Amino acid sequence: MRRRRDERLAPPRDPAAPSGPDATVVTGSGHHVDVWRRRAAASPQVDVAALRDLVGEGAELLIFSAHPDDETIGAGRLLAAWRRSGARAAAVLATAGEACVDHVGARPPGLVARRLAEWAAALAVLDVEPGETYGLPDSGLEDVQHSLDTAVATTLAATLAQGGPAGRLVLLAPHPLDPHPDHQAVGRAVAAAGARAGVPVWHFGVWLTYWGDPATDLGGRLVRVRAEEADDRAWRDAVDCFESQTAPLAEGWGAVVPPEMLAHHDQQLLVLPAEGPAA
Repeated sequence: MRRRRDERLAPPRDPAAPSGPDATVVTGSGHHVDVWRRRAAASPQVDVAALRDLVGEGAELLIFSAHPDDETIGAGRLLAAWRRSGARAAAVLATAGEACVDHVGARPPGLVARRLAEWAAALAVLDVEPGETYGLPDSGLEDVQHSLDTAVATTLAATLAQGGPAGRLVLLAPHPLDPHPDHQAVGRAVAAAGARAGVPVWHFGVWLTYWGDPATDLGGRLVRVRAEEADDRAWRDAVDCFESQTAPLAEGWGAVVPPEMLAHHDQQLLVLPAEGPAA
């Protein structure tokens, strides 16, 4: 039986979470940052120029997210660096993230509009073009996997028709083993579409190092992408756009994306295909 998103977001109370009779735990505790640090430190470090060499100078990035903020938290440094290199990057969004606090019994008014506005603001910081928004149900992408698969394949076909050969495009998506079920659904859809079209797919983690097992076989090569100070700054500024996620939505609540989770994203990690030339 698949695990629901609310089961991931509300494990037993974190001692560091807000306390008191009216306290609400929005997102439960995860791994300490050191849990994944050894595996990350053992992974090769590459720069953006080396990644461009893998796919060709000027290759465009097309990044798919389940929710507003996935692409920023998980791949913001890479996106900023890619744009600084002069190549195009565009983002596609499966849901508006409207169910981010449904599991605690409340959905603040105007949350959809707020989250989409935050997404647009963060993409502007990263200099990434906003693309399609599918409007599929947040926390329910597994239930509409076929519709998601069709939407991703259609977007990819249209992008290839406009931009030339498949070799000039790279797809980015959450890793199919990222602990969030919506991220898994998007990761599967993008991996399948890329394989059919012969377009390379790179994966990033969002909740992977916070809740995932560091012994997990990621099915590819985990690398650390060197980031310049400008990319670190762009990542921080873009993350700050998502105030609905990084600050409590109500008095006495914890944040949907707590600082302990963001601490896991102190560097750009990426999972490249297992086959192909070394990076």
